[in-house]
Amino acid sequence: MQRSILGLGVALALLFPAVESRADCKVPPSLNQCKTCHSLEPGKPSRATGPSLHGVVGQPAMHAGDFKGYSEAIKAAQGKGLTWTDDNLFNYLADPKTFLAGINGQPLKNAMMFQLKDETKRKAAIEGLKTIAACQ
Repeated sequence: MQRSILGLGVALALLFPAVESRADCKVPPSLNQCKTCHSLEPGKPSRATGPSLHGVVGQPAMHAGDFKGYSEAIKAAQGKGLTWTDDNLFNYLADPKTFLAGINGQPLKNAMMFQLKDETKRKAAIEGLKTIAACQ
């Protein structure tokens, strides 16, 4: 019986990658600036100032269903199929207004004014978003 339970445990561990518990999940320093306007932890609702960023990588624009303040520019980009790939996040974080104008074909009202010009910091922020996505 013990052998069967042990075997089942090993099989489950191989099938399902480890997910960190909330106690083990800390917001990486690369996301400290994001915390000002966005929630980052799993299960936390969006803030009035910005949507939750937990699990954003790979999701379509407007992924946080509880956030009601999406800008005209994000709504239009979502209608054009914008997905938050690594490349799209990288370019968006550099200059959200210019990035969204390129997607939409025109400048539209956008709420995010923050720009992260440093390429190394943008890459670190995207890796940080991937890290917190593994937290449940």
